[in-house]
Amino acid sequence: MVILGIHDGHDASAALMVDGKIVAANQQERFSKLKGDYGLPVDAIRNCFKLANLSFQDIDYVSVASKTLNPVLLKLKRNANFSVSDWIKEQEDYWKPTILEKKKINYWKVFKNSKNFKKDNFYNYKGMLSSYMSYKIMDIFQKRRIEAIAKFLKIDKSKVSTQIHEDCHKYYSYYFFKERRDGILLTSESIGDFSSGSVSTVKKSNFKLKAQTKENHLGHIYQYITLLLGMKPAQHEYKVMGMAPYAKDYEINKCLKIFMEILKVKKLNIVYKKKPKDLFFHFKEKFKDCRFDGIAGAVQVFLELNLVKWINSCMKILKSKNIYFSGGVAQNIKAGMYVSQKTNLKNIFIPPAAGDTSLSIGACYISAHQICQKRKINQNKFIKPIDSLYLGFKNNQKTEKYVYTKKLHKKYYFKKNYTSKEIAKMLAKGLVIGRCHGKMEFGLRALGNRSILCDPRKFENISIINEKIKKRDFWMPFTPTILFEDRNKFIFNPKNLDGRFMSMAFDTKKFAHKNLQAAIHPYDKTARAQILKKHHNKNYYDIIKAFKDLTGIGALLNTSLNLHGLPIAMNYNDTIHVFENSDLDVVILDNCYLKKK
Repeated sequence: MVILGIHDGHDASAALMVDGKIVAANQQERFSKLKGDYGLPVDAIRNCFKLANLSFQDIDYVSVASKTLNPVLLKLKRNANFSVSDWIKEQEDYWKPTILEKKKINYWKVFKNSKNFKKDNFYNYKGMLSSYMSYKIMDIFQKRRIEAIAKFLKIDKSKVSTQIHEDCHKYYSYYFFKERRDGILLTSESIGDFSSGSVSTVKKSNFKLKAQTKENHLGHIYQYITLLLGMKPAQHEYKVMGMAPYAKDYEINKCLKIFMEILKVKKLNIVYKKKPKDLFFHFKEKFKDCRFDGIAGAVQVFLELNLVKWINSCMKILKSKNIYFSGGVAQNIKAGMYVSQKTNLKNIFIPPAAGDTSLSIGACYISAHQICQKRKINQNKFIKPIDSLYLGFKNNQKTEKYVYTKKLHKKYYFKKNYTSKEIAKMLAKGLVIGRCHGKMEFGLRALGNRSILCDPRKFENISIINEKIKKRDFWMPFTPTILFEDRNKFIFNPKNLDGRFMSMAFDTKKFAHKNLQAAIHPYDKTARAQILKKHHNKNYYDIIKAFKDLTGIGALLNTSLNLHGLPIAMNYNDTIHVFENSDLDVVILDNCYLKKK
């Protein structure tokens, strides 16, 4: 049975399931080079089939995430194209007159002449751009999406169905893990098909919606604060999270009371406590006398406190201590850590890329679940968990031929068939290495195959990578990959949180403070660690093991292989682009490496 999962909203992606197992998954941005790209992910789809050695004619079902996709935002590719100035323009030229002045403004006309936007031309938008949020228009657009997808795949449209956005999140968070305990499924995000927050239960793989609301504005508020701090919403929230620990209590408390006036927990929902006319302009006015770090610290505390209250209320009412959490808000790893520490939950399951990136996988899971119900098949036996995120694009060209064709061997020192010990020696000497090896990781995190690696012991590596390679904000921390057998030397993990995919944060031990100086948060000493077993990624594991043999430290600093503002590198060309536009010392291209002379 072959199921193609598609997400065609922001952070578009495709996933391929064969006989209950996800065998391939890609994000469209890696192919288009437009971070957060929208629209039908045609390149991602094609590559999934190439990886699985299948054709479109093998498709049994196509499962498309989201029923109420906004055609105006998709046409503009809003989150992907918008600069900070465009986000401000949206507030000033559309939302302010629409909400505060009660004027009728055509959203499309505000942005249609933006010259630098790469607009979507795949779908039929005729008559679709007159309204920002018309459910009638979105219903027509849903039918057009189905027709266009069927035409592209050259299959009958009866094979194509759309799935509820929130369901894609919660099925993903449940079926991703092998444990699959009965429990509570929470979603929290800016907006789905029918809510910004939902609560469901799962018992013996049967899902039941218990509550929903459009007032769960945790995600919206965090986005607006990101914008008010001069950064891009829907992309740079992690920067606010990274800044938050630096704030002093005095500055946090000045701002926190303003946040805490807005929302409250009411039984199973987060709802308005005091509803301002408009959230963005409310905070803009209230915070005009506040420091930037205090605002960042306060919004993080506000998020954490509300999540704890919400989860405690849900556990009390629904009589379960097993929590599954997904949606954009679940990507806040510090909040996930805080909740695990400050509640008496038994298990918290937060899958990697818990936001909209993974909706394509969730859509696959829904279709597989429905088919199992119809055919009376045991879902938990048929639907396989995901043990590896190395699901994407793989370079199939011969590395040596690529190097010689590009004449890279004339510019750089070129070595074939290196050993792990050679790489470890260069890392121990202080060299910074980019690694493009095997299949690309799916999701937001580099897990060794599209990574920049260096010695985690040397604090100065933070500034080296920030200033000379990543060109990113000075306060942002880096992360470690830690060998599984050494994890207890470095981190505290009393509730045995899943550390395979960098989707959780951990407090660290004194051993880490000394030996992972460059790979933990410099101020609060937390780490978004990847815990690596040998079978997860043998070649990557062997490099870290060789580094441990030389230094006694079973960990490396690991950050994504990209320049700031660009998606993570996909292929050799992307990798060389990073190499030649940064101060990387070495790049690994599968079985070869290039070193600057």
